[in-house]
Amino acid sequence: MTLSEDTIKLQNYARLNDSLEKKSEKEISAVYQQLIDCITDHNHLYYIENNPLISDLEYDQLFDYLKKIEEYFPYLISWNSPNQTLIGQIADWFNQAKHTTKLLSLENTYNAQDLLDRDERVVKNLTKPVILSETKNSVNIDKITYIIEPKFDWISVELIYKNWKLHQAITRWDWLVWEDITTNVKTIKNIPTRLKRAKLEHLSVRWEIMMPKSVWKRLNQEREANWEQAFANTRNAAAWSIKLLDSWEVSKRWLVCFVYDILGTVILSKAKYPGIIDLKQLWLPIFDWKQTSDNIQDVINICLDEKTKSYLDNQDCDFDWLVIKVEDEQLRNAIWSTEHHPRWAVAYKFPAQQVSTQVLSIDFQIGRTGIITPVANLSPTQLSWATISRTTLHNFDFIQTKDIKVWDYVRLQRSWEVIPYIVWVIKDKRNWSEAAVTPPIKCPICNSKTINEDIHYYCSNDNCPAQIKAQIEHFVSKNCMDIMWIGDSMIDILVDQKIISNIADLFQLTNPSYQILLQKFPWFGSKKVSEISNQLIQTKEKPLRRLLNWLWIWHVGKKTAIIIVDNLINHYSLQDQDLSSLENLVKHITDADFLNSIFGIWEKTVQEIIDFFGNKNNIEVLKKLEGFWLNFDPIKHYKDKENIWIFEWLNNWSFSITWSFPISRESIVEELQKHWRTFHENPRKDTKIILIWEKPWTKKDKAQELWIKLIQWRETIIQEFQFLEEIKIADNPTSRQPNKPMSQSLF
Repeated sequence: MTLSEDTIKLQNYARLNDSLEKKSEKEISAVYQQLIDCITDHNHLYYIENNPLISDLEYDQLFDYLKKIEEYFPYLISWNSPNQTLIGQIADWFNQAKHTTKLLSLENTYNAQDLLDRDERVVKNLTKPVILSETKNSVNIDKITYIIEPKFDWISVELIYKNWKLHQAITRWDWLVWEDITTNVKTIKNIPTRLKRAKLEHLSVRWEIMMPKSVWKRLNQEREANWEQAFANTRNAAAWSIKLLDSWEVSKRWLVCFVYDILGTVILSKAKYPGIIDLKQLWLPIFDWKQTSDNIQDVINICLDEKTKSYLDNQDCDFDWLVIKVEDEQLRNAIWSTEHHPRWAVAYKFPAQQVSTQVLSIDFQIGRTGIITPVANLSPTQLSWATISRTTLHNFDFIQTKDIKVWDYVRLQRSWEVIPYIVWVIKDKRNWSEAAVTPPIKCPICNSKTINEDIHYYCSNDNCPAQIKAQIEHFVSKNCMDIMWIGDSMIDILVDQKIISNIADLFQLTNPSYQILLQKFPWFGSKKVSEISNQLIQTKEKPLRRLLNWLWIWHVGKKTAIIIVDNLINHYSLQDQDLSSLENLVKHITDADFLNSIFGIWEKTVQEIIDFFGNKNNIEVLKKLEGFWLNFDPIKHYKDKENIWIFEWLNNWSFSITWSFPISRESIVEELQKHWRTFHENPRKDTKIILIWEKPWTKKDKAQELWIKLIQWRETIIQEFQFLEEIKIADNPTSRQPNKPMSQSLF
């Protein structure tokens, strides 16, 4: 019997047997199983084959009848019922789970030359004697076939089937914590709860959850109608949806998924199910677009072909990458993988998207140092999955060089898909109504005179409310005092209501009378006020480098602050001079000879530091901070006392670091700078080592050219004593062991 005939039979039965009260369990049991199979088949046709045989109304009628049977005969309910995957289940949290195979990421490339170089390296690697002996010439090295597929940049998940039944779904949110989201995944209608046409004891696949663009637009319309914030892009919407604790709410988001990689299999009968497993034959959802070529130039042509990008742009899914990977499994094993990415695959990024938009107006923002930064307000436009309505214009030289005027039409792109940037002005669209942008004569906030130095303009008023707000924002930021509970809206209230007029006044919030006053304002509950007070008190345990980073000294940031503290300790503590007070700190830090002796600090920065600490108003603020327990001793809290011996012999080492890592790059640099002498933003001849992980970009190549030692990152690199051994290995290349091929997954 065909699917159409089976469907008609069940439709007729449902119409003639609407009442189930007098039906026997045996009769309904047979109909129930047929109905499950029929609805599952129609789900496959609709979601995967994109070829529905029945209308939505007919499908709903069958589904409603299935639900009706389960209401009358609950003891018949089967685990694979399509209705059971949509039962609402509210969880308090997600359980943690372990992956069966490590889920790797991909290295990225942005140009054709890099693809040519990678192909050359693959061939060179395969022709090594050790590789040839292992493969025993069983594969054709002279003809490497590449697969070109769209790259999914959605929510990566491992899906596990046991005995051909859906068993578990595990997220890949980071390298430390993985969450079991099986209940929510069962609400995704194109995920089969059992596999078709194969009996597998175990199957583990890698797949991505996404929200179609059409669903995303409809969801945002509903949210805006309910005065809720719209999702910036489909990826954010999918990530937010799949992590909802109520699975019934997840089912309303109409998520879909695509499988693209087999992680592991155990076949019950190899004789009955021989060969490579076909995901499509298993009825697993795949994105059915793939190109193959045994010529790297053809691969490049496919990547550069506008038709390729146009095809992907017209899909109901968001794509902006292609994956180029070696097809032959034996060659993949011979090429091997690093601990974090495969060498046999790479992600090619399409050129940055550019859109046309209009400059509606230009605002002037005041920073913590008083610098005035022009910001363009744009006609809102979609760019790389985000709505862009503002972008910085950096300084007035930038405006002059680009010849930007109000009401100009401009070409906009997002550098690295993050920062909006005006590429050029579309001057052909000018109609002489555009207005030139002139630097402000007076501060737009406090109406004080502005000062012009080099390419920048400054507000001359040290007590400008905008400067105070910016200083507080920086003070509570992660790189300074790391106070999470004080946000921009709260800072606006504190300054606008004149509760605080400088940064030292912020510590009055530890006073009970001020805490009572705060609770009269919005967003200031008793719990929040208490937590703010506790975190302000904890700032006395912060090292001096954080305080120096916060100070509004031009050219002094996180890196310079660390260098100054290091040199203060080394220069003055060896002379048994007291550094424990603000007075002594000012005495030493304003010593021009001392500052000029520090490598990496320019003459202009030296003058800025001396001028800052020579300003009476600034000293008054710092004295108040000292009265509120803040630490001005460079030695106190400088290093963690544990494991110092590991790093003592590394004191004279310089290092560099590359993007990206499983924790923030800033945290790694800050931690290592506590122990090492110098951090080089870019590798140089005198750089001793470079720390690498994913996406090493050009720094890795430059490091290899300069013969700089490479050390692979892992999560415990700072805490564990094995780090010392890795340094020793890096110092003795003959002790290195070659990588071994292992079972790992792509992306």
